Order: sequence, then structure tokens, then C-alpha cells
Amino acid sequence: MKTSLDNYFPTTILSSNTKTGCSINLPIKGHCTPTKNCAACCYAKSGHTALPTNIRKQVWMSQYLKGPSIAQLILETKSRTAVRLSGTGDLSLDHVNNLLWLAQSCSSTMLWGMTRKLDVAAELNGRLPNLKLLVSVDSSSPDSVWNYQGPLCYGPRLAGDVVPRDKRIITVFPYHKGGRVINGVPNHKKDCPAVRHVVDGCMSCGRCWKW
Repeated sequence: MKTSLDNYFPTTILSSNTKTGCSINLPIKGHCTPTKNCAACCYAKSGHTALPTNIRKQVWMSQYLKGPSIAQLILETKSRTAVRLSGTGDLSLDHVNNLLWLAQSCSSTMLWGMTRKLDVAAELNGRLPNLKLLVSVDSSSPDSVWNYQGPLCYGPRLAGDVVPRDKRIITVFPYHKGGRVINGVPNHKKDCPAVRHVVDGCMSCGRCWKW
């Protein structure tokens, strides 16, 4: 049976935006394991990333990362300083082998991102120096997630949240929408400077992968 993805191939595999630069965008459905806070605040449920054309590309991207060849992705990635993994959605174990091959093939490009899946982080972190994932936690995360001993990011941070004093937390993401932090979310010394508009974007900072 034919699907809407038959004979489909996007003009460019990498997606882009002004904050993170280049990213590999994946679908929410069937990929994310959100916490209560994450589901309520998800930026990918609306706006540009939720358009049908972009959802189609996200679904295709997930299938492509499971496939036999990622030659075009390697070609596009090699020309970039850094590429964010799962700019939308989340990674799966089926993507691991090709992501390792991508990192090995593009050793001068930093592949970075966030995941809520401990098994994915365990498979990717520590394997190659240019491949780094932060595990996302927030105030609604289950206790079991806090047993992860690798690097973390905290977010979305809601107005009433107190960020734990935990050296594993690299970056805090105050809840923001439409490019602005929601009223009532206090400053934190580990806040993402791009979200707070202290820097132009991730490429001007690099905190999420410089650990």
C-alpha cells in the first residue's frame, strides 16, 4: 500500500531555525515519552513545526535514520559546525547505529541534543567526542530518571519550580513561548542564555555540548 511518503524526499534533510541553527527534526507521535510538564508546554505541538508539510518531513526523517544509507545527511552535516539532534520529537533506539555512523563520518561537527529516554542516552553518550546528549528532567519527572548519572538539562521550568542543586544539570530551560519567557519564571544561573536573549542562539553559546 502506498503512503504519503512514497517517492518523497525533502529538499534538505536538515531543518533550521534562528535559535538552534541546524537540527534533525523528528515527530512527536510515536517518539516522545513526555512528562506531564513537557506535554503541556511542548513547542512542537503548534506553530510552524506542526504544519502538515513539516510533520511529513519529521516522519520521513525518522524512517530515513533507520534506513540503509544516510549519505545525503552526512553530506549536509559535514558543512556544519554543530547540528542539534531531535530539534522536535525524540530519538529512538532504531536511530542509534546511523547516528554513530553520522558522528564518525562528520568528526568536525558537534552532534548534540536532549532526550527523555535513558536507554538512548546510554547508547550514545561517551561513544564519540562529537556526540553529546543531555537527559531532560523537570519537576514532573519520575524519581527513576534522577538515578541517571550522566549530564542533565532541566526544563520546562515552570514559575513555581525550584531547580535542584545538582551538578549534573548543565542547562535550565525556563518555560518560554513565542520567543519570550513566561511571566513569573525566575532567573537561574544555569538558564539557557539564548532563551533569555543574552546571546543570539546556540551557536553563540555551546553550553549544552561543552561538558
